[in-house]
Amino acid sequence: MDLPFLVAPELRNARRIARVRVKEAKKLIKRAAKVAPRATVAEVVDELADVVAVTSGDNPALIHRAADRLAALLDQHLDSYRKPAWRESLESIAVAIIVALLLRSFVVEAFKIPSGSMIPTLAIGDQIFVNKFIYGVRVPFTPIRIVDFAMPKRGEVIVFICPVEPHEDYIKRVIGLPGDEIAVKDGAVAVNGKALGREFLGRSRYWDRETASGRWYPFDAFGYEESIEGKKHVVIHDADLTQASPDFGPVVVPEGHVFMMGDNRDHSYDSRSWGPVPLSNILGRSLFVWFSLGQDGLSWHRLGTWIE
Repeated sequence: MDLPFLVAPELRNARRIARVRVKEAKKLIKRAAKVAPRATVAEVVDELADVVAVTSGDNPALIHRAADRLAALLDQHLDSYRKPAWRESLESIAVAIIVALLLRSFVVEAFKIPSGSMIPTLAIGDQIFVNKFIYGVRVPFTPIRIVDFAMPKRGEVIVFICPVEPHEDYIKRVIGLPGDEIAVKDGAVAVNGKALGREFLGRSRYWDRETASGRWYPFDAFGYEESIEGKKHVVIHDADLTQASPDFGPVVVPEGHVFMMGDNRDHSYDSRSWGPVPLSNILGRSLFVWFSLGQDGLSWHRLGTWIE
């Protein structure tokens, strides 16, 4: 086999033109096979075979002549089976749109983080990809699931339809599964009577944004490395004790639901306020940050960050 960079330009060009002619001929033969005269189709097929045979050779003139004969034969006998250029373009665009919609509906979709409820795991302005296929396949724009593949696990960060605001998609962390007992006391979360392990990390400054005005403001918070199901993530509690969330629970997560909480524990509108999330409302699991435009503009260091 010839290596492309070692083939003379004239020969490489002749082969390229021949391949274009062969591709077009195969397409037209397929369209004309059931309606055009057999003899006509057979003649084109024979000429096509000749072009394929000489293309592997090293004589550019011979390849050009064979490709020209095939082109003339196509113009003579199969021209009526060619689609107008506008139609070819329209069909290509339509196929691309359909594929994109299918991918968005069933496989992967992009979401933008609008609030600070998941700080520090996710920052305002992060744009993430979400795996919509991992838990199952659902009818687009409905809560109806066609098939289920897996249940969410404790600790996973998922996107879901908010039970009390069905026009809004939320993103939180799974804390409780069906049948779990959830309680929060002095900021510490307990699942089935056992407090989640956590290690104090210190005090840091973070930036949040007012939803109504869009104004950015700083706040100090205490960080904790929390462990759930053997995996660790960072949660924060506002350093201003007047902002602390009240104790919660205990409550038992009903069947067919999950209990969700944000990592910015004192500033998260989550299951502590509006209850558990039906499994049918789950859209998918977060993957990684593909773009981030926050308080300081483009955050290069966040690009490619996997969401744990």
